[in-house]
Amino acid sequence: MSYQISDTYDGIDRAMRLMRGSMKGMPERHRYMRHYDDLRRSVAVLLVLLEEATPWMEETREAKQATSRAKQMFDAVR
Repeated sequence: MSYQISDTYDGIDRAMRLMRGSMKGMPERHRYMRHYDDLRRSVAVLLVLLEEATPWMEETREAKQATSRAKQMFDAVR
């Protein structure tokens, strides 16, 4: 599951780089800079939350595997 988070993180990073490049070539970009800055801050918060969620998702996957393994062992004993 954590690989999906890292793929999402990489995709967001690429999209933000593309947007930054397009903003540089935009005429009258000063009109949109406030919105761009707000978006950058929001995306930064999202990326930090994704980084924080990565280990938790890994633990959840391991916990799910352990639970399914225990369930199989329990069913074999019955």
